Amino acid sequence: MRRDINLNVPAELRDAEELLERYGRWAQDRYKKQRCASAEGKYVPPPMRSVDCDEPLQPLMADWSARHVQLALQVVPMQFRRVLFAIYVPQKEHPMAARRRYRLQREVWDHSRMEGLRQFWSIYRLRYLTK
Repeated sequence: MRRDINLNVPAELRDAEELLERYGRWAQDRYKKQRCASAEGKYVPPPMRSVDCDEPLQPLMADWSARHVQLALQVVPMQFRRVLFAIYVPQKEHPMAARRRYRLQREVWDHSRMEGLRQFWSIYRLRYLTK
């Protein structure tokens, strides 16, 4: 789920981006509402066609692997971490709205994303992929 496809990610950081995208899907799935409830428990939602039902489900990240991503992200400096969270972890706020709230120029936002990916990936590789 790439939200900002205008920025090309270098080949050496594509694994980091894919890992953060999987982490974002894992984090989003944790708080997904399943259905609406009623006092009698007889509420049936109206039938609707969902695009998601036609596609095969992608396997979620294991909880221990998500924990490793979270721990590696905590070491990334806040100025880069907040950009990574805004882009890769789905939230109610669109990433560009977060960029405006942080008052960052487009170039600074893109640089923060790349630098954040570099720092995250170096930390993650050293701690969790060398074992």
